[in-house]
Amino acid sequence: MRTHRTLRVGDHLWVQNSSGETRELTGLLARRQVTQDFIDSGDFAHHPEDVHVLGRAVLPDGRSVYRLRVTPPKGESYVVGIDTTTWLVDEETFIDHDSPFSLIYGDYHVVDGYLVPFTEVDSNGDHAYDVTAHVQHVIVDKPIDPRIFAALRPVTVETAKPVTTAIEEADRLFFADVTIAGKHFNFLIDSGSQADVIDPRVALALGLKPQGAVEVTGAARTASEGVVALPDLSVGGVAFPAHVATVLGLGNVLGGAAPLDGVLGYPFFAAAELRIDPTRSTMTIAEPGALPVDGERIAVDTDRELPEIHASVNGQDARVVVDTGDTQELLLFKHFLDTHQGIITYAGNRAVLNRGIGGSTNSVGVIVSDLALGSVHLYNRYTNVILASSGAFADRNDGGNVGLGTLKNFVVTFDLANKAIYLQKAQGFDDGRFRSVYDGNL
Repeated sequence: MRTHRTLRVGDHLWVQNSSGETRELTGLLARRQVTQDFIDSGDFAHHPEDVHVLGRAVLPDGRSVYRLRVTPPKGESYVVGIDTTTWLVDEETFIDHDSPFSLIYGDYHVVDGYLVPFTEVDSNGDHAYDVTAHVQHVIVDKPIDPRIFAALRPVTVETAKPVTTAIEEADRLFFADVTIAGKHFNFLIDSGSQADVIDPRVALALGLKPQGAVEVTGAARTASEGVVALPDLSVGGVAFPAHVATVLGLGNVLGGAAPLDGVLGYPFFAAAELRIDPTRSTMTIAEPGALPVDGERIAVDTDRELPEIHASVNGQDARVVVDTGDTQELLLFKHFLDTHQGIITYAGNRAVLNRGIGGSTNSVGVIVSDLALGSVHLYNRYTNVILASSGAFADRNDGGNVGLGTLKNFVVTFDLANKAIYLQKAQGFDDGRFRSVYDGNL
């Protein structure tokens, strides 16, 4: 039910997911591909200046390897395990979300002179969620149907003109009325979710039976009840191609503050251009690129099916997620602050409980004196420093999340199909410079 298609032509790499969303990789995943090519081609063996020896180790299956840190120009850093007996590549490891993620190769076969690993185990260290892939057959030097390399066609909304619909604010978040198969549901508008999600109650009401097992990373790792083939959902009378949704109990996500039937995540945002006006409590829906430009354009990296941008936190560049599903003004992750010592001081600050999928996590409240989004500076930001070492709030690829508490200062336009968001100061814009701060607290 969940599919993933990759098309590569020269140095260009496109990915299409289960919902039909198609994007060219240009950010983090593109840099990972540079490194994988560098390893898989054997080029790393000819460039010792890009390799650092880490020593010997033993893989979970008992094989002994020499570990090397490989960091090619314009690529991400990988750890490579070279088998001490066969000298083949047994392991490739990189940082993904909150932990190292390993690709373990085995069962090598020679096919027409090529060495091919017929088994691959993908693991983030939580072995209950390991995925094992087996190669069934390999074809070498045979004619390829040109249609295989045809451009991937993105699936997006189709609307003759932009549609503006009301959204409801509750518990400091925005919700939309969603129609599926003639039934109405209340969905959270959450750009920080990588998937569309429905509660088991909704799956039951729609007669949908979850399949498979899915690992969900929120405040903590948890298992969902599986995935379902979801009929197209409608918001404001506009049909969105949902296709696949994750089934997950949502009853405690908001602490019972608002009834929650589902989450409109990345597939929803990628299928249309969306303009959210916090002053009018409206959302305008259009085909990607169809709305007149309104505000400052900020480039977005969508490689990981998240809207990630570069911001400045007290003058330090930070890669952050634009997260409409977070009530806070700003979250900062401990790994980012440990890497950039001295940006803020949070030892001994007031304790704060941060709630999310999978439960809650400990954090401390601080004030960030200067947050810059594009050319706009916002001051004295209420900020939670997340102390967790695992979960979505311990991501090592990002510095934190810019939440709805800050985004409500703007009319925000998401045009993720064109890798952009636009920020226009809203009617109630307040840069926070006149907030009173005493001993680092408001």
